[in-house]
Amino acid sequence: MFSFLASLALAFVLPQATPAAPAPKIPTTVFVTEKPKEAKSVAVTKKSAKKGDTVVIEAKIGGRAEPFVKNRAIMMVADRSLKSCDQIPGDNCAKPWDYCCEPPESKKANLMTLQFVGEDGKPLKVGAQSVGGLEPLGLVVFEGTVAEKDEQGTFVVTVKRIFVEAPAGKPVKKS
Repeated sequence: MFSFLASLALAFVLPQATPAAPAPKIPTTVFVTEKPKEAKSVAVTKKSAKKGDTVVIEAKIGGRAEPFVKNRAIMMVADRSLKSCDQIPGDNCAKPWDYCCEPPESKKANLMTLQFVGEDGKPLKVGAQSVGGLEPLGLVVFEGTVAEKDEQGTFVVTVKRIFVEAPAGKPVKKS
C-alpha cells in the first residue's frame, strides 16, 4: 500500500520548471574603442552599396521623433551633412534629431536603419537606446553588411562593430 501511495504521489509531482532563457542583449564586443577607418557618408553609401556589401559609415543617430525602436535593437541614423534642428539658429524643436525641417527627398537620400541581430539573423529583442552610449544625436562610425536596399529608400545595415564618438569634452556613457 505504501509503495502504491508513493508512486501515486510521484505521479502528481509538478515537473521541474525550465530556467528562463537569459534576456537578449547587444553584445559588448560589438562596441569598439578604435574608430573604423575609411568611413563614408550615409548618402554616398546608399548610392553605391548593394545588398551583401560590407560598408563602413559615419553617421548621426536620428531621423525621426523616436530614432530607436522600442524592444528591438534597431535605430535610425542620418548623414552628418544634414542639419539637425539644434544646429539651426532659433529653432527650438523639442526633438531636434527628427530632422523635421528636411524635405522628404532629402530624408530618403540621407537616412538609413541600423540593426543588431542575433544568431538567427533577426534583430535582437531589446532596445538599443543608452546601450554603449547610443543616444539621439550621437555620432557613430560603424562597419556592417547591407541587409536590405530598395528603390523606396529603404537601406538597412546589420552592424558588426560600432564606435560611439564622445561629445566634445564629455566621455561616452557606457551601460
